[in-house]
Amino acid sequence: MLSRTLHPATPLVVAACSLLLASCGERGARLPETGATLEGTVTYGNEKVLVALVIAQGEKSSATGDVGEDGRYKIVNVPLGTVKIAVNTDAGKGKLMSKAMAQSRGQAKSLPKVLDVPTKYFDPETSGLKTTIKKGSNTYDVAIPR
Repeated sequence: MLSRTLHPATPLVVAACSLLLASCGERGARLPETGATLEGTVTYGNEKVLVALVIAQGEKSSATGDVGEDGRYKIVNVPLGTVKIAVNTDAGKGKLMSKAMAQSRGQAKSLPKVLDVPTKYFDPETSGLKTTIKKGSNTYDVAIPR
């Protein structure tokens, strides 16, 4: 009769492989495509905001888009119905810094001047900004007063 003894680490290896295989699948439930986009400009007072993350938050989901160097943003797959809008310049600065570092291969360059909006506009729940989204293309120019 042949007897085999398992190595003491075998249960750990099996558990680790199981976790690895389980994590290779899709992450969470995929949200359905809404067929809606939202685009426009972002201004603070009379100045264009050139660096920011724009968030459109619906009842059950949200979508985001970046403000480009021209002060315009575009968000795809925006939730339908009423959405609350936020403009987060801190998040935009973080993305800008990451992009600048990647392009300069770790040699920090000076970033363009970023126009900061008040922090109340960073969160869709406190910004007071909202619009209604329908299927197709939607436009909403975000005008934040000084």
